[in-house]
Amino acid sequence: MKRSTALSRIAVLLIVLACLCGFAPDSGAAPVGEKAIKQAVKKHVEDNAPWPKDRVRVEFFGSMPEVSLPEGPANVQVRSRAGEHYIGRTSFTVRFSKGDTVVREEAVRVRIEVLTDVVVTTHGIMRDAIIGADDVTVTSKWMDTATTGVLTDSADVLGKKAVARLNAGTEVTRQMLRSVPVVKKGEVVRIVLESGPMVISAVGLCQEDGGKGDLVRVQNVASKKIIFARVMGTSLVRVDF
Repeated sequence: MKRSTALSRIAVLLIVLACLCGFAPDSGAAPVGEKAIKQAVKKHVEDNAPWPKDRVRVEFFGSMPEVSLPEGPANVQVRSRAGEHYIGRTSFTVRFSKGDTVVREEAVRVRIEVLTDVVVTTHGIMRDAIIGADDVTVTSKWMDTATTGVLTDSADVLGKKAVARLNAGTEVTRQMLRSVPVVKKGEVVRIVLESGPMVISAVGLCQEDGGKGDLVRVQNVASKKIIFARVMGTSLVRVDF
């Protein structure tokens, strides 16, 4: 009887030990946590985005995976999609590997914002008003979309005419402006062509209105041919060569 009781106790002890061993942490595993993953993604963005590091910020969505890798040096590599613009909502593939062996891959979702300079109006501007230095200012704004059409330099605005009324605080785009005509349709202008030290000039007749920097159609009075020339100033256009 005593022997049977002793054997039962030994059997119970062995079962308990087996359970403890089964739930014991693997001392040979090295966990890669949330902080390390976020740092790797941020570094990838800062190294590859076309903006200065201090003008980019990354917001993470969802919880980060915690990956246990075999003991020893590990590698965390971040990969982006083809044609990545590094702005707005996107995701990166984080690859965990030991040597040449890929252990696991995880997708990490983020939103990338860029601190962007934008030109805004300082007060209301009437339609057809010519914009001066006191009418606009440049401010910085965190944006998660590309600044298509939004102007970032006040030099691109000054001297232009508003095509419609603009309220105070409006972000100015190219579509809101038009050039003030420097040459007008039917006006006689001097056409200049420069090629190195050689300068050729001719008399032309403008076929349309144009502001400084605009390409306009001009008829060469002598040859009667229509050419495109860039407006350089009052009664002066230049053929780009």
